[in-house]
Amino acid sequence: MKKDKKIRQYIDGDEKTRISDTSLGRYGTCHTCGKTFDQYWNDRKREYTAYKTCQTCRSRLARKEMKAEIQYTPHEGQSLIHESDKRFKLIAAGSRWGKDRCCIMEYIHKLSEMLSEERSHDLVPAVHGWIVAPTFALARQTWRELKYYFPREWVVNFWETDKVVETLNDGIIEVRSADDPDLLVGVGLDIVLITEAARISRLDEVWANLETRLMSPDRGPGGKGGVALINSTPRGRNFYYNMYRWGQKDDPMYDEDWESWRFPSYKNPYLTTSDEKYMQRIRKRYPDRIYRQEIEAEFLAEGNSVFPYADNCAVYNGSSQAEASELYTIGYDPGRAVDYSGIVVRNSVGQAVNVYQWTGVPWTSQVDKMVVLSRYYNYARVVMDKTGIGGTLPESLEKQGVEVEAIYFTNQEKEKMVNHLAMLIEQKAIVYPNNEALINELKDYQYTMTKSGLVKYSASTQAKHDDLVTAMMLAFKEYNQPEVEMPWMGKVEGIKKKRAI
Repeated sequence: MKKDKKIRQYIDGDEKTRISDTSLGRYGTCHTCGKTFDQYWNDRKREYTAYKTCQTCRSRLARKEMKAEIQYTPHEGQSLIHESDKRFKLIAAGSRWGKDRCCIMEYIHKLSEMLSEERSHDLVPAVHGWIVAPTFALARQTWRELKYYFPREWVVNFWETDKVVETLNDGIIEVRSADDPDLLVGVGLDIVLITEAARISRLDEVWANLETRLMSPDRGPGGKGGVALINSTPRGRNFYYNMYRWGQKDDPMYDEDWESWRFPSYKNPYLTTSDEKYMQRIRKRYPDRIYRQEIEAEFLAEGNSVFPYADNCAVYNGSSQAEASELYTIGYDPGRAVDYSGIVVRNSVGQAVNVYQWTGVPWTSQVDKMVVLSRYYNYARVVMDKTGIGGTLPESLEKQGVEVEAIYFTNQEKEKMVNHLAMLIEQKAIVYPNNEALINELKDYQYTMTKSGLVKYSASTQAKHDDLVTAMMLAFKEYNQPEVEMPWMGKVEGIKKKRAI
């Protein structure tokens, strides 16, 4: 106990402080080179570390062991990425092509090369890598794949909460979020993997910060500069599109340090549903724009019409009168003063039987009109937009006995409804009157991409309106939706779970 107290006096506050007391086993003799070297005190175990070799020989021996076998067979497209010798590699690919898997494998390979190098002691840590995602939530799958495939024998320690791995030969891998570009500074980096880059808000600032980290002296393979692996499904022609152009040899923006590729989803031969017939069926379930972006991986130009085939469904010439046995739904986009209110009435078989539009009508009068309309169409349910008007108007309708579903338009909810209506029109699954105001609004309705990768929907100019488009989306919100199937509730046994890091 006395010796223990004496040691604490020397090492208090630093578990690696050297002790000037040879009787306590401070020195060791290297079994490899025969030189005397300093041991380090282990505060937790209350003893010096029992190394048989010096730090130089331990590093040299460890580097000889930076080899591992990983079960991974790249398909043809992934092989192109692995064969490229460019510093910056960018993959624009459709969903499920295998872009994250490809990048993780290339990441591990490059990391092993750098961990095997004789590096300067000035590099702290010796090898530093980041995995960057738009948010931590989107980084989870990449983190899971890294843990699953990263060789266990290379791991010194890992922290699940912080998502950090410490490797042999003083390597560090960290997962970082790109939601605040100002936090992606302050360190030198050897390698960066950016997943779903097109979804990163302020991607231009994020990349500027990361590229300067990769410029740090002596970083990267052979100390020639850090490398980057970047992947995403396209989201319009934002900054990610510019980065893609840097890797295209025939593009005026080409940079010789870059190489980029574009692959549709069905170019992954491991997909069990990549055959042509399945792709034709799945194309019928999505709007053309979504299919071209998510499956074909196209960089679609901004300002495209959302409903380019609006005329094809404007063929309803039936009666607008209510039928006694019919079930109707009313889509209602309320507006006041200079804004128009839009109303669309549809029946149970996908026919918009009536279209209304008015302006300058006070809220109380609109409530009276909607009550009369609902009662006329067999007490039809009203699906309405409550964004910007609060709950007063829906409550007033409910007090008059009208069944109301009030929708608050978040960007995600609006995108879902727009895509559903676009799909119905493209497949000619619905019909509506050849109403001039309605057709003009549908043709004028466009989408643009924000810098953050979000889709914004609106009329092409401020002078035009989109109230009837909104009323159509609300009226057909639940029409022809696929039925929800309950998942299989059986039990699977006999599968051995692979140990995590």
